[in-house]
Amino acid sequence: MRPLLLGLALLACASATHAEPLSYDYVYLSHQETETDTSMGRAGSDVFGMHYELGKHLHVFGSLGDAGAYGNPLWKNSRALRYGLAGRHLFGEDTLFAFKVAAIRARFDRPGGQTVKDNGYSLILEVRHRFTPWMEGIASASRSDVLGWKTTEYVAGPMFHVGKYVAMGTLYRHMEGHSGLEATVRWYY
Repeated sequence: MRPLLLGLALLACASATHAEPLSYDYVYLSHQETETDTSMGRAGSDVFGMHYELGKHLHVFGSLGDAGAYGNPLWKNSRALRYGLAGRHLFGEDTLFAFKVAAIRARFDRPGGQTVKDNGYSLILEVRHRFTPWMEGIASASRSDVLGWKTTEYVAGPMFHVGKYVAMGTLYRHMEGHSGLEATVRWYY
């Protein structure tokens, strides 16, 4: 996974072009590889989502992916549907702060065969800063409560805009008990 992420980052640097202003009008696909602190090892998860701007200071968002991103990445057959509303403010042309509130509907299968379902929430504070026209940095902190797990997660990393419509990046994710890398691709519309 690490060679793939490094290759994506180098490709993005080599082919970067001018980016559009910081925007939340995009769909994305992400793959996370998580290393747990337990002897259970490594887990992967995938998420597909979108953001849509509703004027200058609001946007809606939603995603469908593995529920392990909200607690235990080793949960089997897990799914989470997340949807929410966010307020954002642009400072100058290059720095954006967003506060997001999300509802989460999640389920996973226990080893004994029972399926557990729950509704929860997530609060997210995100900062995006454009360092150059083709590269931005992202940092976020989130607090989630779903499937009986109250978690705090920190995410940071670069996004490289490789064209007017495409950006890709590698993000480091850390939550109590595990951490990992996420490769993500965005398509702006």
